[in-house]
Amino acid sequence: MKTISILSFMLIMLVSCQPNLVRDAATETPQVISAFQQSLLVEINLARSNPAGYADLRLKAFALDSSDNGSYLYLKHLIPVSSLTFSNSLNISASAYATFLAENNLMGHDLDGTPLKRAINVGFTGSSIGENIAASTGDSYNSLLNPDTAAIKFVELMIIDTGVADLGHRLTMLSPDYKTIGIGYSRNPLSTYINYNVQDFGNQ
Repeated sequence: MKTISILSFMLIMLVSCQPNLVRDAATETPQVISAFQQSLLVEINLARSNPAGYADLRLKAFALDSSDNGSYLYLKHLIPVSSLTFSNSLNISASAYATFLAENNLMGHDLDGTPLKRAINVGFTGSSIGENIAASTGDSYNSLLNPDTAAIKFVELMIIDTGVADLGHRLTMLSPDYKTIGIGYSRNPLSTYINYNVQDFGNQ
């Protein structure tokens, strides 16, 4: 699904997908965790492990002006789920795909292989992946300027999920089916959306 919103001259795109299943073999290589990856993991785990607290901390202001798309009440009544841990292979895959999208000025899930196939090719051994992709021209989404702010903005964007009929980003991010995550970020000022974030959620 694709949704494009133009808000206050800020261009935003959200793309989410359902899990897909397949298996293969590959070799995994190590990756260093960036400040943005760490901040985004903390932010997502706050929403997963303490959804009511996250709603009050991050979504209350949006709810007051009715721009929360129902996310405030949804999280206030959501049962907490387990926190995610990093998957090295998912981090590698998500990072590579974010770079691919930014460098080629593209948005979509299957433009360089399926999410699961890309992950398996770098060592992922699970059987299911859910992928969220978001991109925005806004400076607050620039993780090179402030990784903490960018992490907060990307998570808020995907949990509110404005214009996404099935709330795919929200549901994927908060799903108890996922145990691990890989996070990618890339920036290309010459591209349409400039700041690209890929989140790959794995079942192991």
